Amino acid sequence: MRRLIPALVVALAVLVAGCGTDSSRSTTNASAPAATAADPVGVLRQGMDRSLSGTLTMEASVKAGPTSIKLRGQVDPVARALHITGNAPEPMEARLIGDAAYIKSGTQDGGKPWMKIDLTKLRPGSSLRQSFDFKSQTGVVGGIVSAEQVGDGRYRGITDLEKAAQAASAESGMRDGIESSAKLAKDPKAIPFEATVDADGRVTALSYTIATKNLGDLVTELRMSGFGEPVSVTAPPAGQTEEASEEAYAIL
Repeated sequence: MRRLIPALVVALAVLVAGCGTDSSRSTTNASAPAATAADPVGVLRQGMDRSLSGTLTMEASVKAGPTSIKLRGQVDPVARALHITGNAPEPMEARLIGDAAYIKSGTQDGGKPWMKIDLTKLRPGSSLRQSFDFKSQTGVVGGIVSAEQVGDGRYRGITDLEKAAQAASAESGMRDGIESSAKLAKDPKAIPFEATVDADGRVTALSYTIATKNLGDLVTELRMSGFGEPVSVTAPPAGQTEEASEEAYAIL
């Protein structure tokens, strides 16, 4: 399982890094005015806040050359509950219940299929800890510098990874993650994106492409649905679960 951990980290980050919000700056609170159609940037930022205000289902794919990661997850940001299945690129499954993360992969080292990880034991800058941090993520949405409406509920524009990093929480470590992505990009200040907003003002789709210096285009696509539907996440059977070792925590 240890050799699969880097891929799992990337996969889990997909579901939150691209679209998370920082609750401390949420624009959908009662005292903040609603964005108008003349303010596409505000529409998208508020739309993402609305999307993540309750339970939802996410589908995500990341492509980099011949490598492709595909995921589907049910998320409850408020309860800090998450259930993801997919390929990263090998079959994987992950669950989050509070601060307890459970990871299962198709690659086994002779041990039990599930690894239990206490997120509070991970260093603040841990990529895995960042991946499960719902409240402090801002991702590419936090760096949007321009946007225009190009159809009914459809938008396109430019996001700046450097601005996204500045908007991200330093405490969660996500700022470091975005800065790392910015270093890979040919032009981190000009990342093109497309988004779709539904009639209730929620972002239902987001895609963006990072042209990298050495890896070709990194294409991320996210779709969100099932807003408000029940999400139930249970821990794997105790007999199939082993606690992460000190060596694993050092890697994570």
